[in-house]
Amino acid sequence: MRRIDKTDNPMKRVLLSVVIFSILGVSCESDHQNATEIPIGIYSGTFQRQLAFGGGEIANVSITFSENTWTGQSDIAKYPALCHGTFSLDKSKIIFTNECAWTAEFDWSLILGGTYDFTLNGKQLVITKGYSGPSTDTWTDKYILTKQE
Repeated sequence: MRRIDKTDNPMKRVLLSVVIFSILGVSCESDHQNATEIPIGIYSGTFQRQLAFGGGEIANVSITFSENTWTGQSDIAKYPALCHGTFSLDKSKIIFTNECAWTAEFDWSLILGGTYDFTLNGKQLVITKGYSGPSTDTWTDKYILTKQE
């Protein structure tokens, strides 16, 4: 005959299992970081203005981060409009200042400047900024960059 222990409650086991797995889940999170800094270096990848209905041209880009400054280039002129400037971080936001003079013949929303969301996952840096409004189209600018060795 099996002895029934009043402290052997199945609900306690379930609760204990949930607590243990929750703790393990927190300690085994991915490399996704809410970075307080972006590691200095050259990041190469793509830029795409993703339109609400899909699509958008893809450009090959390179951005070099050094302390609080950046320089960048694209294989398509002014798509995006990269040059050089400064940046700062605020939790999951990156604020770019673009220090270049620009001419008026293109869409200035393509200039890398202002506040963007970013995630840093290992060597991959993803920078995004969404645009929408009643008088404008809806799109998201997305940079997918990888730190070069």
